[in-house]
Amino acid sequence: VSKHKLFCVRNKLQEALCKYISDTFSLISTVRGFCESSSKWLDERKTAVKNIQSKNNVDGVLKETLRGLEKLEDFLDAVEKLAVTSKHVFMNGRKRLQLPKDISHVQSVIMASQCVGPLLLVFKRDANMFFLPKEQNVEVLANQLDKYIQTTQKICQQFQESHISDLTMNKDTKVHVDVRFSEHDLLTMLDHINQLDEIRENEHFRMLFLFQEISYDDFMMEFKERQPRMLQSLNDLEECAVQLDRMNTGSKISSIAGSSVGAVGGALSIAGLALMPFTAGLSLGLTIGGKAMGITSGVNNAVTTFTGIGVNRKYETKAKEVLESLMTEMTSLQTCLEQVIFQPVNNIEGRHIESLCTGSSKVVSVGKSVHSLAKDVSDLRLIKNKDVIVRAGGCAGGSTRLASETPDVGQAALKGTLTTAKSMRVGLIALNSLFIGMDIFYICKESIDLAKGSKTEVSKFIRARAALWSSEIDSWKKIYDSLCLAQRESKKKKAVLDKPFYVKNKMCFLL
Repeated sequence: VSKHKLFCVRNKLQEALCKYISDTFSLISTVRGFCESSSKWLDERKTAVKNIQSKNNVDGVLKETLRGLEKLEDFLDAVEKLAVTSKHVFMNGRKRLQLPKDISHVQSVIMASQCVGPLLLVFKRDANMFFLPKEQNVEVLANQLDKYIQTTQKICQQFQESHISDLTMNKDTKVHVDVRFSEHDLLTMLDHINQLDEIRENEHFRMLFLFQEISYDDFMMEFKERQPRMLQSLNDLEECAVQLDRMNTGSKISSIAGSSVGAVGGALSIAGLALMPFTAGLSLGLTIGGKAMGITSGVNNAVTTFTGIGVNRKYETKAKEVLESLMTEMTSLQTCLEQVIFQPVNNIEGRHIESLCTGSSKVVSVGKSVHSLAKDVSDLRLIKNKDVIVRAGGCAGGSTRLASETPDVGQAALKGTLTTAKSMRVGLIALNSLFIGMDIFYICKESIDLAKGSKTEVSKFIRARAALWSSEIDSWKKIYDSLCLAQRESKKKKAVLDKPFYVKNKMCFLL
């Protein structure tokens, strides 16, 4: 093998390795920068939650919230890429890579990224579609933003415990490859580092990697089975909203027409009676005709009322049935994802910690950090459970507040109608915050009020909430599609990620 060829291959390896290490430092810098300024970001989002709950300039608050979430996206993207970064490139336990004194912290940061990886699934939705300024959804939006706050806080805390602030970022990093490497060694390492770089940029594999020890097959099977039914439910809800609006429009037209006829009839009757003394009773015909028109008006209003009652009851009942079905489907999928998000971190620790504790006493702190994360995840579960208790109890939860704020519905809410569906309703709503406030579908006013069009408030509610659910289903579809694309070569890519990088007894130097 010519020296020139070896020189060229060695240079390519040095460039590729240097780029991989520099990109890693850049990602760490992004994570560290957000964590160091996270207090301000969290305070701004907490203020946003309060303003959304109080319906104080919701449009403006949500626009500012979306700008804040854009900053969060860069942070989350960096964490996700660090989670699929090879720790073996930064291994110096056997002196194969001569790195700065604090390089062990890179391994610690990679470990932290892998541990918090499942939590990133909390944010896997299109924020622009989800956080639309619809007042019917304010309770859900505030609840979801609060989850973002809690999760972001735990992620930042984990990185702060991984000594990320102690890392020195050297943008002029250079790598020198030991001249003792053979051409085969050089080519093998070059192919390996190129694969590692491709893995880190592969968004579909990154999605799959977030599932860690929980099989993604469960979610995929659940989504594939339930998606058609969920989409059909959304179509059925739209049909209910259309029919309720149509009945309301017809009721208003009929009411106006009936009122006009009644007014004319009343005028004729009054005129007839007033003229009787001057017409020797000849104006009595006007009075009789006026009464006839009044009767016609009354019959028309009665027919409209009872027709409205029947139509509204039909579509109200259908909406409730469709809703219960949709709640079941969506809650099942949400439960699948939460099993991944809140999975025990012990398995992740066991898989990664051994190699991290081979050569640097500082890396032992990662183990403590992992146990701290376990507590943090438990805290998140506790927060979630408290939220469930509040909402299921109905004393201070979103359902009661929303019901009381909807016109003429608060009194009915207090009566606790439709008790036969109560246990199912509470159970499902408690599991899925996407259905906060859905008691509106189980609260019915007097039938005569429904016929007069008060149900249009519910049709508006149906459409607003259906748009939110649709965006959530679209987000799950993107997760499903990514898993489908990633699963074919997932084992191969995981093997590359877990494979030691440096050839035994050979060294690279980071200058």
